[in-house]
Amino acid sequence: MSSGMSAVISCPQCGSPFDFREGSRNGLCPSCRTSLAVCGEAGVARFYLEERLDLPRARVEARKSLAAAGVDPRVAEKLRFEGGELCFLPFWSLRALVTGWRWLEKEVVVREEVVDENGCKSVVERRGPNEQHFETIASPIDYSSPAFDPTACGLRGIALAGAVLSLKLMDHEALSQCATVFDPVKGAALARQEALAASKKSRPVGTLRCMERLVLCGERLALISYPVWRLTFSAGERIYPVVVDGINGRMLKGRFPGPVVVRLWQPMAVILLLLSAYFVHPAAGSGAVMLFLGWFFSVHGTSLAELASFFALLVERKEDIEHG
Repeated sequence: MSSGMSAVISCPQCGSPFDFREGSRNGLCPSCRTSLAVCGEAGVARFYLEERLDLPRARVEARKSLAAAGVDPRVAEKLRFEGGELCFLPFWSLRALVTGWRWLEKEVVVREEVVDENGCKSVVERRGPNEQHFETIASPIDYSSPAFDPTACGLRGIALAGAVLSLKLMDHEALSQCATVFDPVKGAALARQEALAASKKSRPVGTLRCMERLVLCGERLALISYPVWRLTFSAGERIYPVVVDGINGRMLKGRFPGPVVVRLWQPMAVILLLLSAYFVHPAAGSGAVMLFLGWFFSVHGTSLAELASFFALLVERKEDIEHG
């Protein structure tokens, strides 16, 4: 994101449009010369990353991911794509300088070389006196955080993508005509808190106590919308959702039908064993039947439907496969 990017907003006094510089907190309307202080999320510039995959390509990438997900090839061939929707998901992008101070008490481990009575050398560790450090902090941070609930799509952050790929100014009305644009549900204040919390995790190993005060300086806050394809396909009467990255085609989240397992040997083995016992002696056959029923009901319950499915259901589909 270059420092020269700007967005156009309207003056609340006269309604005239004027340029608002990203990261600025004040402006001057060129029409009515009103000095404006910009605060809150209304002054945050919005950008988006343009998709690189169309719908047919997204479906191709989804099918390629089926083999990696362990889907039975025979099941994958029968999958029918029902629809696809291009969505733009909002992310907070925060670049700032984390400044402040930190005091910490750290545990110290001292390693000493000792020689035993046989002349063998070894290294022993002992706990030394705790060390105390006071330091000033001034480190840059590049943080991205979903401004929506990410559990449905599997995409957690876009810090690298936002730094490498070119951003375009958001035209919400124009973009909404060709895709579904999600509005943020998480505020900028919470994104700032998360960024500070992430910077506090970088404490030295062995820290016993820590006191610190950190603030964000020179922040550049923006909302970046990231493209994903939400696809659905069917297998029989079931509908399976898949989310594909709209830029690199990576499957972010999906649910697939489980593999098909042929269970022919299990019922055939039981039938052969029972018949063999009857050929030996009818009493032995009856005892074998009672032993089998006792084992089956203890494992699968006393349902007669389960017993019938054991002998009749020769092809079984395992549980669905979850990805992401």
